[in-house]
Amino acid sequence: MTEVNPRASRQPLRRGPGTLGVLVLLPLALTGCGWLAQHQGPLMLAGAFLAVLSLVVAWIMCGAGPGACVAVFGFAFMLFVGPAMGDYVINQRGVRHGAVVGDVSTYWKKHGDGRACTVVTTDTAKPDAHEVDDPDGCDDDLREGQSVTLVLDPEGWLKPRLSSSVNGVAPYLVWTSAGLLTVTEGSVLYGRLRRRRPRA
Repeated sequence: MTEVNPRASRQPLRRGPGTLGVLVLLPLALTGCGWLAQHQGPLMLAGAFLAVLSLVVAWIMCGAGPGACVAVFGFAFMLFVGPAMGDYVINQRGVRHGAVVGDVSTYWKKHGDGRACTVVTTDTAKPDAHEVDDPDGCDDDLREGQSVTLVLDPEGWLKPRLSSSVNGVAPYLVWTSAGLLTVTEGSVLYGRLRRRRPRA
C-alpha cells in the first residue's frame, strides 16, 4: 500500500490563499496604479513604482516563465486601464466651460512636433488660462481667438481637455484592458498551479 505524504497533500491548500490573493489583489493594485498615473506629478511616479513592486512580487510567486508573462501583460493592462478610467471620469464629472484659444505653440517630441494650446475661460467671473496638449484636443486646425469648449475636472485630478476629445471610453480600451487582464490572471493561475511540490 502506498503511503501518502501529509506534507505533500497539504501543499495545495497552503498555495490556495496566496493564489487567491494574487488573483484578487494584483488587478486592484494595477488599476489603482493606473489611476495614479493619470495625475501629472509625483503621484504618477508613485503609481509606476507601486506597479513595478506589485509585479515583481507576483513574478516571484508565480515562477520565472509565468511570472514574466504576468509582469509584461500586467504592466500593459495598467497602461490601458488608466486612460480608460480617465476617459470615463472626465466624461461623467467634467464641467464644461466656454473658452477661447489664446495661444498655440509647438514643441519638439520624439515622434514629431507636438502642439500646446493656451485656453482661456470666458464664462467664469475671472478668466482662467489652462494648458491643453495635442492628445487632449489641441488639434492642427485650432487657431488663436477660436471659440472652444473646455472640460475641467472639478477635483483637479485629470488634465483639462477640449470637448472634442471627451467622448467617453473608447471601445478598444475596454476590450484591450479586458483581454490583458484575462491573460494576466491566466498566467497567475498557471504559474501558481505548476509550482512543484517539495519532495518528501
